[in-house]
Amino acid sequence: MSDEKVVETFDRWAEEGRDKGMEEGHGDVVRQVIERMGIRAGERILDLGCGNGWATRLLAQTEAGVQAIGVDASPKMIAKADELHSFTIRSRYDWGSFENLEFKDAEFDRIFSMEALYYAKDLDKAISEAFRVLKPGGKSDVLVDYYHESEASAPWAEIMELDLHRLDEAGWRAAFERAGFTGVTTERVIDSRGFSAEGCDECSPDVEAKRKLHEAGTLWIHAEKA
Repeated sequence: MSDEKVVETFDRWAEEGRDKGMEEGHGDVVRQVIERMGIRAGERILDLGCGNGWATRLLAQTEAGVQAIGVDASPKMIAKADELHSFTIRSRYDWGSFENLEFKDAEFDRIFSMEALYYAKDLDKAISEAFRVLKPGGKSDVLVDYYHESEASAPWAEIMELDLHRLDEAGWRAAFERAGFTGVTTERVIDSRGFSAEGCDECSPDVEAKRKLHEAGTLWIHAEKA
């Protein structure tokens, strides 16, 4: 998979303003998961594939003293995140790749990622890096809409002209277990706002595709570092 192609795609999306739709489209699911994560005061959280930083900022506002750091391979997304940053919360945004995180071992209490990990050039290396920077006892919560059981997402790689990692639920669990994670579970999270026929795009070109994506839900992979 080409890093350059992925970066070009997300740089273009930033230029076109498509980053704004990510929170609108995924915000409800992310808020549901964050409410159940049990984030504690003072924790450090790494948000992989932060885009314009909307989820990073939500994470940073959960409890007193929480610090959230977003990482993204798209310089233009990071620039957007910096523009939208609030100095009232403890968050920042760094350019970088999933496979080579510029952080020390055991630096974070939590890993979070929304709709990003399947773009990794080397998925096993990316998950291993997440494991490395996580403290013992730390937790990882990864959300993806592109997975085998969600049939309507199958054309996305061809539509975007990218090589994406399309795993089934068992495959995602196995990938985290290979990296050393324990207590790996998967769960489907359905947008509580219900189905909406509005906002079709190339990845959900018609009402039926959007309906199927909604019904399949977002796959939540939870894992822990012993």
